[in-house]
Amino acid sequence: MLQKRIYSLKYLIISRLISLLISPYYGFLNLFRKNLSLDNITIKKILITEYHRIGDLIIIAPILKSIKKTYPDAKLILLCNNLAEQLAKQLNLADEIISTSAPWTDWSFSLYKWREVRKLAKKLEKKKIDLAFDFKGDLRNSWFLWKTNPKKSFGYFTTGGSYFLTDSFKMNQKLHQLTRSEKLIQKAGCGKIVIEKNNVLNKSGKIVFHTGATDSRRMWPDLHWLKLAKQLSINYQISIVKTNESIELINKIKNSQLNIEIFEGNLIEVMNWIKNQQCLIALDSMAGHLASYVGIPVVSIFGSQNPNLTKPTNKFGVVIKPAEPCNHFRNHWRFCKECVASIKPDMVNKVLLNHLSQLNSLY
Repeated sequence: MLQKRIYSLKYLIISRLISLLISPYYGFLNLFRKNLSLDNITIKKILITEYHRIGDLIIIAPILKSIKKTYPDAKLILLCNNLAEQLAKQLNLADEIISTSAPWTDWSFSLYKWREVRKLAKKLEKKKIDLAFDFKGDLRNSWFLWKTNPKKSFGYFTTGGSYFLTDSFKMNQKLHQLTRSEKLIQKAGCGKIVIEKNNVLNKSGKIVFHTGATDSRRMWPDLHWLKLAKQLSINYQISIVKTNESIELINKIKNSQLNIEIFEGNLIEVMNWIKNQQCLIALDSMAGHLASYVGIPVVSIFGSQNPNLTKPTNKFGVVIKPAEPCNHFRNHWRFCKECVASIKPDMVNKVLLNHLSQLNSLY
């Protein structure tokens, strides 16, 4: 069955045990913090933390707009990861954008990293934050938010640490990431989000392949991409975005003598180029969310992970997942390389052609 949890059971047990062990210490420190009502605070500065992945930031773009609409006179401060900083600025997602690399997001647990993240929290504390949001439900995220000392902080206590937040809530792990975030900001008086209808059909554009993913267990085999390229190139122009993960595939494409464009550029250049293309085929990754944001059709290839939790929020999007539930031996509780590989190029080709045909007949 598709997993309907955000965190593995093992991680939940460990993190909640740690949360329980440190709760007396932080509970005591909280006695010296003021307990304020949101109604009695003039909201001048709002902090939103989303520094895990680029795709996570793109997903919450409508959330940021809703917060700004509710508190138009407040300064929105966004904390994102280093790779997403320029994109966040290009999209004007907040009034002030700060980037970081947290040790628990890039699996680099050096003492230097921890010192740097504590220094950043102190820097944010000096800004005198009135209201703060974190959507992850991660104990470490909540600890960081506590260190910034906002007057009010909203978040989920999924992995423990409810005492790190002034207003903590139980997360419904069966909901899409965007919906979970929306429900949280509504607790702070924000209204329903509005997703702008900017979908476009560029019938003269190319079919774009984006083969990269942060975890190799999400990736589709190169031979599958190559076969799909041969099938689609009969009737369509094909492009592939050059990434670290696609270099080997690009070499195979060159050796096959297929007439396929190779696009190379930074994240902003990719976004500006991709919005003029016909369709994107990507994995469960940032690229699908980026294409969804600019409004072009997206075909997302998923493995054993539940697409209903993280799929691109695009009415022009379609998800392809394995026909059978996962029964493979795997070393990750949610990702399975064999499940992704079980999706054959013929299936993707068929779904894509049907999807484009339906869109062309409706729009």
